[in-house]
Parts: sequence; C-alpha cells; structure tokens
Amino acid sequence: MSLLIFIGFFLFTLAAGMPIAVALALTGVGMAVSTGSFRPVMLGHVMLQGVDSFSLLAVPFFMLAGGLMEEGGISRRLMDFAFALVGRMKGGLAQVAIVLSVLFAGLSGSAVADTAAVGSMLIPSMKEKGYRHGFCAALVAAGGALGPVIPPSIAMIVYAVAANASVEKLFIGGILPGVAFGVLLMIYSHIEAVRYNYPRETGNFSSKELFKAMRGGFLALLLPVVILGGIRFGFFTATESSAIAVIYALFLGKFVYGELKWSRLPTIFANAARGTSAVMLIIAVASFLSWVLTSLQIPQTLTRELLAFSKTPTVILLLINAFVLLLGCFIDAVSIIVLITPVAIPLIGSLGIDPVYFGLLLVLNVCIGALTPPVGTCLFVASSVGRISLGETAKSALPIVLIATVGLVILILFPGILMFLPNLGQ
Repeated sequence: MSLLIFIGFFLFTLAAGMPIAVALALTGVGMAVSTGSFRPVMLGHVMLQGVDSFSLLAVPFFMLAGGLMEEGGISRRLMDFAFALVGRMKGGLAQVAIVLSVLFAGLSGSAVADTAAVGSMLIPSMKEKGYRHGFCAALVAAGGALGPVIPPSIAMIVYAVAANASVEKLFIGGILPGVAFGVLLMIYSHIEAVRYNYPRETGNFSSKELFKAMRGGFLALLLPVVILGGIRFGFFTATESSAIAVIYALFLGKFVYGELKWSRLPTIFANAARGTSAVMLIIAVASFLSWVLTSLQIPQTLTRELLAFSKTPTVILLLINAFVLLLGCFIDAVSIIVLITPVAIPLIGSLGIDPVYFGLLLVLNVCIGALTPPVGTCLFVASSVGRISLGETAKSALPIVLIATVGLVILILFPGILMFLPNLGQ
C-alpha cells in the first residue's frame, strides 16, 4: 500500500511541473525516511556511486562528438547524401528526414539531439511544400527516437552499467531493429505522400550525383563503421570509442572540411557539459531511488507476485513491457532504464532471459515513450523546433506509435530476430 502512495506522490510532483530529477529525489527520500533508518549522508553516497562508472564516460564524449559534427559541416554533407539517395521518391523530404535520422543515430546516440538537428533543417521546408504540419513534426520525432536504438547509444550504455551487460552485444543488437524501424517509417511516409500528393525533390535517379554526394560524406559515413568495427574486433571499448568519435569529428570538421572554428569550441563544450549534467543528475537520483526500492525488497516482492501469476517468460516480458510503455508516457528514457533495470534483472534472471535481449527490448520500449504524451521528449522538441502544436503532433504520431508497438510485440514473441546479430559468430 505504501508503494502505491509513493507512486501517486511521484506522479503528483510530475503533474505539478517539477523536473523529473527533483521528483525522483523527493520520492526516494520520502520512501527512505518512511523506513525510519534514513541518514542524509546516504543520499550523496548512493548518488555518487550511481554515476561512478568508467562506461558512463561515454555519455559526455558522445554528446561532445554530436556538437562537433553539427558545427563541422558533417550534418550538411549527410543531408546532401540523403537527398541524392531518396530525394527523387514521392514525398522526398519525408524520406530524406528518415534517412538523415538513421545516419545521425549512428553518430550521436541522443534522441533529443537528433530530433532537434533534423527538425531545424527540414521541418520548415516540409511545411512550405504542403506537408501536413503534424505529420512533419511526428515523423521527425519518430526519426529522432531511433537515436538510442542504432549504435552508438547513450541509453544502451546506461543499461549496460545498471545491468552489468555487454555494451558490445547491445550495440550490435540495435542495428537490425533500428534499420527495420527506419524502413517501416519510409513505407509509412510513402503511403502518406501518395495520399496527399507530396512532391519529389529531385529528378530521375543519378548514380553520378549519388557518387558525388557519397564521396563528399564518405568520411562522415565511415565513423559508425570505425566505432562498431573497433568495438566488435576488440581494438577499443565502447567508452574509448566515444573519445575516438570526438577526435574523428574534430579532425574532420577542422582539418578536412575546414568549417569548424576554434572560437566555437567553448560553446560546443558548454552545450555538451549541460547535456551531460542533465543526464548524469537523472542517473544519480534514479540510482538512489533504485537503491531504496532494493533495500525495501521491492524487486523480490514483485518477482514473487509475477511468478505466482505466470512462469512463462513471454507472458512476463509482455507484462513488463506493457508497464514500461505506460511509464514512458510520464518519465524520460534514462530515468526508466535506471529505475526498471535493478528491479527487473532478478526476475528475468530467474526465468533464464538473456539480459542483453531484455536490454534491447527495454531500449526499444523507452524510445516509443519518447513519442507518447504528456512527456514525450521527441514530440516536445519536434513541436518546438517546427512551431507546431503538441496536440497536432501527438495525433499524427499515433499511427507511428502503433506500428512501433506491434513491432515490439513481434520481437517479444520471436526473440531470435533480435538476438540474431549479437549471437552471430558465437
């Protein structure tokens, strides 16, 4: 009963407009005080332990790499490549938005950053050419939600730390569902384009133009290959790959493309620091709340209750993911991962479920949450960048959320699809 009271308190603080980190902290402290053995020093100690991880160093590095890529002309070259590849298709701008989102996802790993970058470049043009405003923002938001699915992924790194799982396998496992979701978005966009007669952006396909655009963006397109290849073959760890991404982006932007200016570096570093601070604060306070829940033996209690209901792994996964989908309407991705993982790991371990498989499902699930109101981060960013009402954006996002949810259920029912690449070569 007391747990339900604190859940209600947490939702009340969110509804009152408090930042998620503050709401998590207040809920955790309230639960700890209710035990009668809480000491204030515990809060700082557990929060520090929550972020004291070598793997989490990848978060600021990937944030910094994303900023360097945007300032260094890498983003523009990737957009030129996307135009040459799919601009001739019906509703070319929509197809470009998806391809560009997939490419950005392979560089930054941040859903919000990808949504903001693609939205600022394409939504104004899409509106001018007669695209439905809600569709423009919803599509860009959905493309941005691919960020944590396609490696490198900040969300996967956070889960790997919380669950002591393999970052390498998580990164490899995200490729197939990420690309598949991108293809589904392209099919959906084509149906929309035919229905509303959206224009093509270029003439007939030109291999010459495609080769020219590919040559211009080749070094940028090579970065995901370097990161994944280096991790897969043991040349460096996921954390080390994030530092390599920074060096690579700095080298391309300054010495190859010549568009990155030294005077912009303080601003780029400051933006990366602010983004990292927000993520780390959420991880820290969510770690404290998870510690309190574990101290109260909430994971063990939930495990017993769920196992009493069913011992079938598929049924348990469907129940957990349904709960996570509900949480995604109110809480951001990182908070959900840090909260759910310590609670769920004992349960999935007792059922023999691979933690990498569960982690991939969890990341896919929280990405759907980025598209569901009232706290859909990608929806907010796309609506803000495109100056489109949140209600109109959310309404247009419903079919996309439905498609993604059906895909998630399929991956739960057929785990071999999701684990094909991580298990390859074993």
